[in-house]
Amino acid sequence: MLASDWTWLTAIPVMMALVGLLWIPGAALAGGLGAGRWPAIALAPLVTTSTIAVGGIITDLVGVRWGIGPALFWLVAVPALVWGVRWLILRSGRRPWSFRAPAVRWWEVAVGLAAAFAIGSYVMHVATGSPGNIPQQSDQIFHLGTVRSMLDSGSISSLRADGLNHPSAPVFYPAAMHGVVATAVLFTGAPVVVLENCLLLVSNAFIFPLGIMLLLNTLVAADRRLVLLTGFLAQVFIAFPWWIMISGAVWAQVFGSAFIPAVVAVYCWGLLQVLRAENWGSAALLFLVAVPGITLGHTSAVLAAAAVAIIFSVGASVDFALRVRRRFVGWLPAIGFAALAVLVPVVGLIAAPVGMTEHRIANLSTSKILIGLVTFWASRNDLEQEGALALTLLAVIGAVVCVRRRTHWWLVATWVVFFAIAGVLNARGTTYVWPLTWPWYNRANRFQAVVVIVALPLVVIGVSWLLSLAARLRGRFRPLGLVWAGIVWAGVLLLVWIGVTRAIATVRPVYEIADSRAWITKGEVSALEQLSGHMPADAVVAANPWRGAQFLYIVAPQRTVIPTEKSGGEDLNIIARGLKNVASDPRVCAAVQRQHVSYVITGGSPVYLQGSGYLDYSAVDEVSGAGGFRVVATAAPYTLWKVPECSTGH
Repeated sequence: MLASDWTWLTAIPVMMALVGLLWIPGAALAGGLGAGRWPAIALAPLVTTSTIAVGGIITDLVGVRWGIGPALFWLVAVPALVWGVRWLILRSGRRPWSFRAPAVRWWEVAVGLAAAFAIGSYVMHVATGSPGNIPQQSDQIFHLGTVRSMLDSGSISSLRADGLNHPSAPVFYPAAMHGVVATAVLFTGAPVVVLENCLLLVSNAFIFPLGIMLLLNTLVAADRRLVLLTGFLAQVFIAFPWWIMISGAVWAQVFGSAFIPAVVAVYCWGLLQVLRAENWGSAALLFLVAVPGITLGHTSAVLAAAAVAIIFSVGASVDFALRVRRRFVGWLPAIGFAALAVLVPVVGLIAAPVGMTEHRIANLSTSKILIGLVTFWASRNDLEQEGALALTLLAVIGAVVCVRRRTHWWLVATWVVFFAIAGVLNARGTTYVWPLTWPWYNRANRFQAVVVIVALPLVVIGVSWLLSLAARLRGRFRPLGLVWAGIVWAGVLLLVWIGVTRAIATVRPVYEIADSRAWITKGEVSALEQLSGHMPADAVVAANPWRGAQFLYIVAPQRTVIPTEKSGGEDLNIIARGLKNVASDPRVCAAVQRQHVSYVITGGSPVYLQGSGYLDYSAVDEVSGAGGFRVVATAAPYTLWKVPECSTGH
């Protein structure tokens, strides 16, 4: 536990502040760009994320530190400027662009979001225990440390966001999530770990359901139950958001993927406006503003959204060509989008970074493949597989409804495409699909998250169709219709219960892992806090990043010179391999002085995941047997040492 004095109850004010940060500026800016109240609310967190991410880059490029002042400029002054321009347009007698999305019944939005928040908050409360806890995975120190690094450096720019692992030469990393958290820290003063857990809850319970609601209400608006049902069903799948939240703890993918439905909704609605020769200016502006948020949220999210958008574009343009009957000219959009769909795998093959093309071979039996396909590749737990099978059946019902209506087949095509890719990836590995799956590191569990995201609209449509049968039955025999509606809603609640039960069973073991397998324990956090009191606040500390002491950077003001097991650079390599010889080796001494290292922490048990391919930190662990190092303090299981004076030989 990194913040032991925090509970989910005491985090409520922080959660409210985070919601205000994400929704108020974003809704104001979206409204100024022409969005009505409903689209503005659904798009607000994405627009705010884009504003913070782009504002952080520009602020850094002009040489200004990110702080409350620059944040207020981008979050307050920019929306005010947009509204000023809109007011001038109105005053000139012209009509500004507007995003004319279908109306929504607000009580359905409110009840749906209340259900989503109740489900998400219950899972997070029971499974995590406290917002001060973390899943015991290697990436957590990176996600937490990156925010601390942003605050220390005064830059949230994604252009050099990976300064944590590469302090001498920061490189690009899509860090919109970290920038949002860093900004929230500035306004609330809450611990980074608390805000990151709160952001996960907000993403799962508000951002993602609102995006699905907007997509369904905008593009499948004929059915009025969809918005309400989305709130109940948005978190029943395990693959997203719960599994990737703890498997590798891909928090940035959770955050970025939550934006996929909203981006798709804006793009698709804008394209329909273009093809109908209606006012599409507002949709175009909103889409342009939304793109940076999802792009810098997570690379896989923007690519998944692009794939869905291309499939929709092909269908919409073919429908347009059949309607206008302009021969070849009318088919040009369809030809262009079809060519784009063909080019995607080619571009994926060319653009794949070397570090993201790791091949994974699988050879599952036919029975396992069939079970996996019909259960969304759920775990071997019987309850989870039964719930997943029911969701598959509902998705199939929704797909049949869409095909019969002949208007929403793109939802079916999207699911089939991702379903097929996931099936091959799970059953046979990356041999055939790696050009399409490298943005997910060719990991089936990460890719499966997108499959359930594109399946969810079909599940909602399937449940809605079952409820529509109740209305027909009521016309013939009212009690029968009421009974059928009750059965359907009981089934929905049963799926929610299964989802909640399995989500807790999935998340809790990783948050409450045994001390012998943990990256950091409560006792170790307490020890690090005690040792922190024996050092100046600006001290730089060397520690083996496999033994827990690297979390000093998160729980105390001091900085660790090797913050993660993935940190690199010439000086860090020299220190890792030679620190114990600092008094006698001028090269090591020079590296220590350049990095301002003045203390060392030893002790702690090595985490169970340590393997080959990483630096050898034995020279850090063995300073106790080297001459010159002086014990400053001890707090089991750690010992704090003072680095001796040394000479660089010059």
